[in-house]
Order: sequence, then C-alpha cells, then structure tokens
Amino acid sequence: MPTPHDPRLPRHLQVKDELMRRIADRAWKTGEALPGEEKLALEFAISVGTMRKVMQGLVQDGVLERIHGKGTFVSRSFERSSMLRFVRFREPGTVELPTAKILTMEVRKGEAQANAKLGLAPNDKTIYLHRSRSYGDEVVLVEHIWLPQGRFAKLLPYLQKESPPLLYPVYDAVCGVVVFRAVDDLAMDSLPKEDAKIFKVASKSPCMRIERSMTEHGGAVIEWRVSYVPADRFHYTVEIR
Repeated sequence: MPTPHDPRLPRHLQVKDELMRRIADRAWKTGEALPGEEKLALEFAISVGTMRKVMQGLVQDGVLERIHGKGTFVSRSFERSSMLRFVRFREPGTVELPTAKILTMEVRKGEAQANAKLGLAPNDKTIYLHRSRSYGDEVVLVEHIWLPQGRFAKLLPYLQKESPPLLYPVYDAVCGVVVFRAVDDLAMDSLPKEDAKIFKVASKSPCMRIERSMTEHGGAVIEWRVSYVPADRFHYTVEIR
C-alpha cells in the first residue's frame, strides 16, 4: 500500500493525493484509462465505496473524466482550455482551428514578472513566445507566452520546425508536461503598439486582455500567458445550468 503524504488527512484524501501524485508523474498519460475502482480499492485497502468517492472528487476537480461504458480517463484539459473560445469565428458554426504564426521565440533571463508568475527564482530562464492566430488574412488573437526553460527545453527545437495550432498537446507529447487547470483573468485594455500593428488597427485600440496561469496536475504553474483580442473580434458565451 502506498505511503500517504500526510497521515493526518482522512483516508480518502490520502488516496486522492497519491493518485494526483501518480498522474503528475505520468503513471497514466493524458487520455489513458485508470484501473477499475475495484482494483484500486484493493491496492489501497479501502472499500469500493470510498474509492468511488475518491474518483468522483478527481472528476469534479477536472483531473479525471468519465466516459460512460468505457471507464475513467486522465482528463484532456487542453481541449477545453483553448483561448479560441474568446474569439469571434469568421462564420457561424466554424470549427476549423486558426493558423498559428510564431513571431518571436527566445530564451530570456531574469524577467521579474514572468518569473514571479511561474514561481521561479529571480535569475531563472524562461522561454518567451510571441505568436498570432489567424483565419486567412484576419488576425483574431495575439499571445505572449512564458514557460520555465528547464521544463520546456525540448520545445524550442520542435517549434523551429513546426507551428502547431494548439500548444497544450505539444507540451504533453514533446516535453512530458500535462496541463490541468487554467485560471483566466479578463479585463478591458488598450492594444500595445506592437500588437496593434499585427492586427492592423490603430495603437491603443480597445481590446480584451486575457491573462492566464496554467498549472499541471501537481499544482505548479507551468505557463503564464497574456493574450489580446480586439474588441470587435471578441466573443464569449457561458452556459449556466
């Protein structure tokens, strides 16, 4: 039976923490099914009912997802976390992904705000990406992305050859980093001069500024991103049940 992280916690929380640790360590990859509740309950020496409670808690947290008739899988959170839900599609019903173009890609050292957001030491290095997302000749989104250089060293050679529309699957496949939870902070702002040129609009045009912190399953922040969408290209729908 695995050694619990904190014996003071209730047993179901100890088991939940252990499963979280295994997922963070990639014992099961993104989209991979976990063993059945009965098998896990036997391993942890708990009742099937308690294990079901553990699994349900991880589903509610977004770590796992249940597919009826198939099992419980490590969540593909990136599929629900795309920045594209904030942009107006060119035509109703459009599902195609926009083209991604990397404008700048470099390693930076000692960027105070980025390092603080990523929980890095003041002189640690980050990978900085500046990229645009477009439908045809219309740029709909511009992103500034910072990543811990130590965790994403393999990303640079990959992006020198490829410009994928979605980065989160690449983080998983190339760097072994699985994204889990996004925290988005939206605010009205004015476009920075360099980004206004990319959108081909006047400097300081109104826009939506979207600041995102993305964490892995273990809770560490692995990406800090600031994106801009011109006001006339911004769209967001929320369904509440």
